[in-house]
Amino acid sequence: MTQKTCEYILFTGAGFTKNFGGLLAKEMWSKIFNNSKTQSFPRIKELLINDFDYESIYHKIINGNYTEEEKDVISDVILEVYRSLDNICSEWIFRNDAPNPVNIYGVNRLIKRFSGGPNEIGFFFTLNQDLFVERHFNSSSAGLIHPGVRKIPDVHKTIIKLPLENKDFIKLPIESELEGAATKLYSATIHYVKLHGSYGWLNSSGLNRYVIGKDKEDQIAGEPLLSWYYDLFRKVLSQPSRKLLIIGYGFRDAHINELMARSIKDYNLMLYVISPSDQAKFIDSLKSVEFGEMLLQGLSGYFPYKLLDIFPTDQSDSHAWRELLTTFFNA
Repeated sequence: MTQKTCEYILFTGAGFTKNFGGLLAKEMWSKIFNNSKTQSFPRIKELLINDFDYESIYHKIINGNYTEEEKDVISDVILEVYRSLDNICSEWIFRNDAPNPVNIYGVNRLIKRFSGGPNEIGFFFTLNQDLFVERHFNSSSAGLIHPGVRKIPDVHKTIIKLPLENKDFIKLPIESELEGAATKLYSATIHYVKLHGSYGWLNSSGLNRYVIGKDKEDQIAGEPLLSWYYDLFRKVLSQPSRKLLIIGYGFRDAHINELMARSIKDYNLMLYVISPSDQAKFIDSLKSVEFGEMLLQGLSGYFPYKLLDIFPTDQSDSHAWRELLTTFFNA
């Protein structure tokens, strides 16, 4: 990249939103299985009973020997699950007696740190397809933009509980419409890059399709915006000695792991992980995934905390927050 990027990069997975009541894979499976539409289709139900990976189920049905009706049903059901997840995100509130009372002001201060300086391009990459960040990030000095695509109407952020209607869904740009997008990256702001797409996005053909399941690289390559996003992620991590803060990612996506591993080997990328898992359990888990041993070579910091530990309800500067400032940001 010719433009200077911020040294610090943020990367999140589903575990990030889990801090606010979001859904992990096993909970997504349950909502799909419990749906009355699913229960009306024996072959879909049988698949779910024998496979607890909802992404795998979706991939098998969409790409397998299933009827168009079955394919439509699994797409509709997953859309309903994402809508349910968005309801969770929109209804979340920071309050002492709430189920997940993470100090959102502290979280927003953390996100803001990735906006970069006056002449730096800041990046926040995510695999999350929910709208929690869009609905709850607020900063008077750092904007949040989705490069290359227009935003879902702002009213859904301003009026937090307003649901997303089908008419609000936005169609992703075709390749010719992306020309020049790389020159529209701005300093002192946060480029929120949703590598696997988003709820509320239609693909460039106007369909509800999701980057989930197997062959994610092929799915990404077939969607111009997501292909550009993946290349942007590669280029940003290819800048020398960058520091990547990872929250809520289980390292189960080989194409993401491979890119990180290459950047560790060739460009001295440093990984810092926030995860509530026991350190030994985390290390063992990382060793078991594709490119895990290479990822371990780049692991430069591990913070065994939930976001609530770092950003407690009383809004105090926790020991965990001070540790993160010192270790990751050198502050």
